[in-house]
Amino acid sequence: MHIPRDIEPLMITQLSATDPQFILFSGARQTGKTSILEQIAAGRPSLLLNLWDESREIQALRSAATLELFTQYLESFYRFSPGKGTLLIIDEAQGSPHLGRFLMQMHRTWKGQRVIFSGSLLSHLFTVNAPMPTGRVVEFILRPLTFREFLRFRDKEEYLSLLPFPGEDIAPEMHALLIEEYHLYLTIGGMPGIVKTHRGGGDHRLLFESLINNYYRDADRYLANEQAPRAAAVQYGSLLEHCLKSIGRQVAFPTTNSSILSTDSPAYRTLLPRLLEALRSWHLAHVIEYETRRNTSKRGYSSKKYLFDSGIMNFLLTRGMPAPAGTGEETAAQLLENAVCQELIAFTGSARALSCYRSHNKSATELDFVARTGSAAVPVEVKWGDRVTTKALSQMLDFLRERGGRRGIVVYGGMPEVRKVEEKELWFLPPYYLGTALRLV
Repeated sequence: MHIPRDIEPLMITQLSATDPQFILFSGARQTGKTSILEQIAAGRPSLLLNLWDESREIQALRSAATLELFTQYLESFYRFSPGKGTLLIIDEAQGSPHLGRFLMQMHRTWKGQRVIFSGSLLSHLFTVNAPMPTGRVVEFILRPLTFREFLRFRDKEEYLSLLPFPGEDIAPEMHALLIEEYHLYLTIGGMPGIVKTHRGGGDHRLLFESLINNYYRDADRYLANEQAPRAAAVQYGSLLEHCLKSIGRQVAFPTTNSSILSTDSPAYRTLLPRLLEALRSWHLAHVIEYETRRNTSKRGYSSKKYLFDSGIMNFLLTRGMPAPAGTGEETAAQLLENAVCQELIAFTGSARALSCYRSHNKSATELDFVARTGSAAVPVEVKWGDRVTTKALSQMLDFLRERGGRRGIVVYGGMPEVRKVEEKELWFLPPYYLGTALRLV
């Protein structure tokens, strides 16, 4: 049974718009793209193709080096003619080495034809000689389940409708129930297939293993120079594993390239930059930059990096031990900050809408996140414990004073409450409240 995702109505609305003509639908492997495409296809005249199929027809489509030949194959194999009212959906579009070059020509010659290009590695559609056509496409990125969607997949979404307004009392039993669900969310993450398998009593760890191995194979397949020896190609897969684990271990801390891989490694200057860019463009890692009110030295701070899913992170670091009992509080605190980052990106729509804040670049403390949406900038601090002092929030208060803000969110392990500090309203909320609070704040 298909369980709807929050992104689906946005895509369906876009299909009804007159422009842009093309939709790029990207996201990491196994986030549920194909399921959504099948649902969209079922509701209208459509042709859904997967370019990773090995049928003779698909092999011919992949090899088509011109749009004319590509169009002829569509007409001959599938009786599809552009502009006749049938939605064309091309899944795993990066399977064609030529498709990216066709888009501008499609825009000129396929009048009125709507096309969805989908895939986990869509960045490989476009090159220096075939750049993404500006203004001709709109991009949707499917990410792992938010906590609300996680509860929906577990048939418990209605629990969130019982939450009172921040500052009002919540029953301790309800708080305990939602905290238990959130700890499970930190443990297994938000990959739809894994959540379904766990709910059905299957061995979800086998799915984690298979999924991560697929990421390693993608690195070997798409990043290796075809002219390089096979040994050099294999390095990408093993290096990707090392990078994912290094980023996971350093979540909540500033990172540089040298903190991910030793400068003594031969791969530091050759392979690492390309791999880190692939992690970002494949939506496997998020880079959050620092902002400061003023610089007090020539040297600034590095960025913070997060993994795209807390369950993947937990599996890489602890082989999927339950949080916090099996992971320990330090790792659980990092999983929590990673999950908060995921929620904020889902809310704002982009990692570029987030930053970390220090009043100046010699500050010993920092504000974990500033989330921007429209004209609002919401400061968010993350603490694992159930007690947070005002002193620990100095950077948040500094940000609110500087920007004229009046409200901030503190995600922590205690009960919901609202505190007034220097005429600022601070919402102290358990993590299950975050998605709801962002819509209110």
